[in-house]
Amino acid sequence: MSTEPVTPTPVAKVATPASVAPTLEQEARTWLQKHERIVIVAIITLALYFGYGKYVDSTAKLSDLKAAAAEQALVLQKAIVAQDQAQAAQVIAQYQSQLQADHALVASLANAAAARQATVVTQQKTDATLPLTDLAIRLKTLGKTPDGTVVVLGDKVELTQPGAVAVTQELETIPALQADLADQKTEVNSCQAVVSKANDTIASDAKTIVDMKTADVTADNACKAQIKQVKDDARKSKWHWFKTGFFTGNATGFIIGLKAGKLLGL
Repeated sequence: MSTEPVTPTPVAKVATPASVAPTLEQEARTWLQKHERIVIVAIITLALYFGYGKYVDSTAKLSDLKAAAAEQALVLQKAIVAQDQAQAAQVIAQYQSQLQADHALVASLANAAAARQATVVTQQKTDATLPLTDLAIRLKTLGKTPDGTVVVLGDKVELTQPGAVAVTQELETIPALQADLADQKTEVNSCQAVVSKANDTIASDAKTIVDMKTADVTADNACKAQIKQVKDDARKSKWHWFKTGFFTGNATGFIIGLKAGKLLGL
């Protein structure tokens, strides 16, 4: 029996599937996995920027509110100070007007007293040169004596008992009048002292008003400077964080865009 060679049965080759090109989604996922840290840092940076931006905005708004409240307080304070100054000036003006009127009255009384005293001295000199008849008439007038109680006899002037009583009673008023005059002089001197002291008080009050106005202007300027500083600080804070966010956002966007561009083959 002849032996024939055995032909091996050909084995069918299994077709190897062609390698599939990665999709854009797979490449993006791969890129994100490779650059996960950069993406996380960028996200955190943006979140911090926007969060802190909100905080800065709220702080700036609070500063603006404080500045507005300070301005309102300044306006109210200025109104109160102006009212106090006006009331003080009005009281001083009324007091000064009354004081001037009193001073004018005292001066008028003093002048009238001086004029009367001058008249008395002049009349006394005239009495010394009057004829007896005229002197008797003057004595009757000043003594308020009844008619016929003052008589001229030769070189004498005689008084009856009723005439002597009338003249004596009239003369009794002279000491009282002199005492009243002394009291009036004392009162005049006292009034003049009060006037002098009042003038000093008025001058002091006027200086106080001037000092109040000066202090008000100083406080006003200080408050305005403080308000301006608050507004400037708020404005600078906003600008600072705007620039920081602008450059941070641009830098982050640039990095991400650059990576994305490489990913997409741009």
